[in-house]
Amino acid sequence: MKQLVIYTISLVLFQNFACFSSNSTDKKVTEQNTQITDKKSNEMDSTTLMDSTTAKFSNLNKDAFKLHYDAIVVDTHNDILMPIYLQGADIGKNNPHTQSDFVKWKKGGLDVQVFSIYVPERYKTNHFSYVMKLIDKMEEYSAEYSETFQLARNYEELMNGLNSGKFCGLMGAEGGGMVEGKMENLETLYNRGVRYLGLTWNTSNEIATSARDESLRGGLGGLTEFGKQVVAGMNKLGMLIDVSHLGETAFWNVVELSKGPIIASHSCVYNLAPHYRNLTDEQIKAIAKSGGYIGVNFFCKFLQTNAGNTSAIQNKYKSEVKKIETEFGDDLVSFNEKKYEYLTENKSTGGTPIDVLIDHIDYIVKLVGVDYVGLGSDFDGSIYTPNELYDATCYPIITKKLVERGYTEEDIRKILGLNFLRVFKQVCNK
Repeated sequence: MKQLVIYTISLVLFQNFACFSSNSTDKKVTEQNTQITDKKSNEMDSTTLMDSTTAKFSNLNKDAFKLHYDAIVVDTHNDILMPIYLQGADIGKNNPHTQSDFVKWKKGGLDVQVFSIYVPERYKTNHFSYVMKLIDKMEEYSAEYSETFQLARNYEELMNGLNSGKFCGLMGAEGGGMVEGKMENLETLYNRGVRYLGLTWNTSNEIATSARDESLRGGLGGLTEFGKQVVAGMNKLGMLIDVSHLGETAFWNVVELSKGPIIASHSCVYNLAPHYRNLTDEQIKAIAKSGGYIGVNFFCKFLQTNAGNTSAIQNKYKSEVKKIETEFGDDLVSFNEKKYEYLTENKSTGGTPIDVLIDHIDYIVKLVGVDYVGLGSDFDGSIYTPNELYDATCYPIITKKLVERGYTEEDIRKILGLNFLRVFKQVCNK
């Protein structure tokens, strides 16, 4: 059973986030500052609940998968609503053609998913009206699956959901074009539960210039005057500013203007894969200095220059893993141990190995510390992913790889979910 903890929030802890250093993997939270308590306890203060950073497993090499299912795992970007609307997928079933759904998230040990509220390119007008329908759909799911799923609007609701053993959803909007140049639309998004806004998608809008337009089309406009109002308005509302997809000029405008933490919900490292969607070292440092968060994207195109196609490799893996799953049933730890044994013995020489994803996490940790990085898969966003990471059942492999890289239990818990929860609590606690 997952464990939660009541933190005694100290000045020193906050300084750890504001004053980052490359040695932050050595930081420890003392036992005097934590009190482990059962997830279902009625005596918890849900506004201060977090996952335990006190070590529980003495042998991580042996217990990596136990750690994974014990930790709070958060994914800060997923596009499942797109195949639901465009292809008729069912979020409650194990869909053969989606990378995620309720069944896959449970098998993968995911606890919190941020759902992308996004307008596909085929829709040229009425973006705000379209996203209202997406939010309606999320609310319908929350009602339909109320015994197992909770859509949260703030940190307290999120902790209450986790405390009751539910899979929790948050909403994050992708692309400021849906605001349609009206501050009242931004406020409506907030009032309906959207807790981050990606200021642009690939196309520029009334708020700012996108990374694609700045890089490929010479659009160096940055934030517009309306965009500056949006940044100030989001700070006031308690809404996270997401700079994934944002042009670099606009990025630095946001850094100058924002009074709160900045996040990149699904981005990678430019120095490892020089794509316009990725973050430079200086951008990574600026996000960390703001006390923010970077969710590493699983898209091979952002992880590796000239990434190889992984579909054939993944089809082979999925076929063999299905046989292993039949053997172990609901014993997810044993299933993942056997699955990992198979993957290790049957490594592919092509495609993109999952180690490349871990390289991006490693890079950010070494540059600014362990407190600012997490997972932002971009599953179901028309992406192809590393060989071993073919869908949402595969999150446990990330934990195993982090153990093999020498990360401590405390650090792994931070990467899997605590880093985002810390930022979410700071900004979205109303």
